Amino acid sequence: MKPYKKNKKILCSALLLSLLTTSSVSWAATNIGRANLGADPTNPDTDFITDSAVLTITSTTLAVLKKAFLDDNSGTEITSGSSVVSGTIVKFMIYIDNSTSTQSADVRLEDELNDTDFTYQTGSLTWNNNATNTAATVATIFTDTNAAGGGVALSDGVNADVASVDTAVSPDLVTMGAHTGQTNGVVNIPAGKIVSFMFRARIN
Repeated sequence: MKPYKKNKKILCSALLLSLLTTSSVSWAATNIGRANLGADPTNPDTDFITDSAVLTITSTTLAVLKKAFLDDNSGTEITSGSSVVSGTIVKFMIYIDNSTSTQSADVRLEDELNDTDFTYQTGSLTWNNNATNTAATVATIFTDTNAAGGGVALSDGVNADVASVDTAVSPDLVTMGAHTGQTNGVVNIPAGKIVSFMFRARIN
């Protein structure tokens, strides 16, 4: 008789992931503004103060994406909703593409990893150090973030790194940027760049 293997479904969209930022990331609109710099009570006009020109402000929503991959450095994506055997180790990648012409400053990410369903793999946290160009393929982002590719290793503890992991709480808390509870280094995303983070977890 073959041993029974329990399967679990990976639902990346159901995993809690939030974006905490004070930058332009959360806005998406084109706004028109006019400013009246002053009114001249005299006639004829002697101070030459007039209304300013129309000011146009364009901003773009930056999406946070989370994907799962096989733990074999192949970059093979596990699609959301797939069934995976318990005990399998997967790689999770979280990234934001700043396709704008302006730096996105002080970006803060928080991922709650359900420690009933997943066990974080100590020392697996990496990031791409904003090296990836905007609109890159998922395969390129994976390579730039993966430890076997161009990924930069981060320590799990709260320190000068830009990310950390707290497994003493439930659910486990993975934070990136200057999170208020886990004070990591500041994460800025330069114009036209992608920031991405990766860690490994075992499916329980």
